Amino acid sequence: MTEKGSKIFQKRKKINLKIKQNLQVWLLLRIMGVALLTISVACIILYIYSVAVVDADYLSFAPKVRKVSEVMLPVFLAASLTSIVAGLLLSLFLSQKIAGPIFRIEQDLLRMRAGDLTDVINIRSTDILKELAQSVNMTVHNIRNIINDAKEINNDLEKKIANGDISEIKAAFDKQKECLDNIII
Repeated sequence: MTEKGSKIFQKRKKINLKIKQNLQVWLLLRIMGVALLTISVACIILYIYSVAVVDADYLSFAPKVRKVSEVMLPVFLAASLTSIVAGLLLSLFLSQKIAGPIFRIEQDLLRMRAGDLTDVINIRSTDILKELAQSVNMTVHNIRNIINDAKEINNDLEKKIANGDISEIKAAFDKQKECLDNIII
């Protein structure tokens, strides 16, 4: 691994909350919300059951139960199962909020890769990845401008070759070389 690649890898080991703060806050709030909601559901189920058991005639119930775990095991299982189902459903919706825009960006990039640089990435203004889409659109716009400049220079060069003036051809070649030298490959 190169020294530069090694430095980048080392930097990524650290948690950096300054990068894309809006995205990180959005994800953290939703993940914490899902966790808190599922824990709350489990606690509510446990509370409702514990109130019902306390209100019951404990003396007639007590001789049949040897351990508290015998009473609480079904409650814990029901609360856990409910929390897991609620967490999975909420996680499914959360993943769609991220996967949907990523899919849309990938589809638009496939069209651009095929050569259609007039296409732009359109995602909803409320989507979390709108900044990425705008950045890709600006990059494609700049590439399109560079290609248009190169095409104009090439057309100018063809005209000058047709005229046969060596000094004008040389100047056009220099202009084309300068345009192409600005592209780093």
